[in-house]
Amino acid sequence: MIAVWVLAACVPPPSPVGGGAITLDASAAGDADLRWYDVAGHDVRTLRESLRTEAPRNDLDEPTLGRTQWSATWRWEGAGEPCAVESVHVDLSLVVWLPRWTPGPGADPALIRRWRDYLRALLGHELGHVELVREQVEVLEDLLAEASCADVDTVGRVGVEAIEDLNLAYDAHTGHGRDQGARFWTAPEWGAEVEDTAPWAP
Repeated sequence: MIAVWVLAACVPPPSPVGGGAITLDASAAGDADLRWYDVAGHDVRTLRESLRTEAPRNDLDEPTLGRTQWSATWRWEGAGEPCAVESVHVDLSLVVWLPRWTPGPGADPALIRRWRDYLRALLGHELGHVELVREQVEVLEDLLAEASCADVDTVGRVGVEAIEDLNLAYDAHTGHGRDQGARFWTAPEWGAEVEDTAPWAP
């Protein structure tokens, strides 16, 4: 049995709940567990700084504004000589992290609309990770079922590494979601002063 956590980086409208926080309904993430980290700010600049400091961090200690975590564990039984896998089951856990902002009194309605659009797009990107992982774990389960008892755990570890690589390729292809609309500070009307080049940049 092995458990691996990896990082990764279509939706109903966000709605204010719990004192005005802008969130999404948990069902938007499907079978993934949707969780939130809180950010604060009254304008683009202060929101950006809050995201930079409050966002979950990856293995390189970089902020990941949206984050998909997944773990896969497998159980198997084998028989025969040479021993072959007779049955296998893979348990998959998926967690999606998103930022949650509570606008203060008098918050700019245009800023709120922009945040809502950004949140929808960010979740859309993370759901791409969720779908990728779910599909590839099904493939992994088939590969485990075809393995010998001696090789089954090695097949599992190699499969997990391959899924990690696919997630990295997905991020590279989508610009970590920026090409899917998960941009917040890049439009000229928002007074962006920082180039949108960092992998974590919204």
